[in-house]
Amino acid sequence: MRRLSIRFGKRARGFTLVEAIIVMVLTAILASVMVLFIRRPVQSYIETSERADMADVAEIALRRMARELHGALPNSIRWMVVGNVSYLEFIPTKGGGIYLAAEDGADPAAHPPLSFTAATAAFEVVGPMPAAPYAIAANDYIVVYNLGAGYTNADAYAGGNVAPVVSVNGQRVSITSTQFSNASPGKRFQVAMTPVTFACSNDAATGRGTLTRRWGYATKLPSSGAQTVPTGGYTALMADNVYGCQFWTQQAANQNTALVGLSIALARANPDSGGLETVTLSQQIHVDNTP
Repeated sequence: MRRLSIRFGKRARGFTLVEAIIVMVLTAILASVMVLFIRRPVQSYIETSERADMADVAEIALRRMARELHGALPNSIRWMVVGNVSYLEFIPTKGGGIYLAAEDGADPAAHPPLSFTAATAAFEVVGPMPAAPYAIAANDYIVVYNLGAGYTNADAYAGGNVAPVVSVNGQRVSITSTQFSNASPGKRFQVAMTPVTFACSNDAATGRGTLTRRWGYATKLPSSGAQTVPTGGYTALMADNVYGCQFWTQQAANQNTALVGLSIALARANPDSGGLETVTLSQQIHVDNTP
């Protein structure tokens, strides 16, 4: 029989411990170098994203405030600062129209006018009535010729030109018997609701202030006359992490308009510097003050 012989080559061997350690060290060095190049772009992206988020929050808050202020009762926007809190108050409206006046010559028995010589318990609206959701309803307020603070019987906060709505029947609006003093040159009236306040607490130290909307603190019109810090009612958070904010309003001379300024700064902690990073947005709003 032929004898078979089998030859084996050199046996394959793996990495030694020293080689494995060298590979691990080189890998760690390469990873560290990559981190140095990648960390800054990643951190920059995160910071840009966070700044954009803060800007979005501030912009949404300012847009909402602007939208509500555009619908404010003429000459009802006012502001004050108490401590580190800024308060911007206004009377919101839901509609308006033209009232029937005595000089229009209609039969007062069939079509009652809005009188300025005696108390009025009902009047008729000239033209189409406001449709839902802006329809005049019970517990709304009829305001005529609002000129604002300093004008006798022409300041809705102090009274003299405000009457609660009792009921509505067709074109006729029944109100609580009220003596209106000042007629509107355009025979206009506004349908108002109770006051609303935007309250912004400044916190430049930690950036933990808040911007809130407050309503329901005044249960009726007229309310307090002079502006006061609102208490009670309801509160809705519009923005947090507020670093600072500023409100102001200015009546345009010889014009039935006003300019309202809004500015809000939001902040976040910056881990690199250990301080606060802020984003500030400002907006100016032209408001129609024709009563």
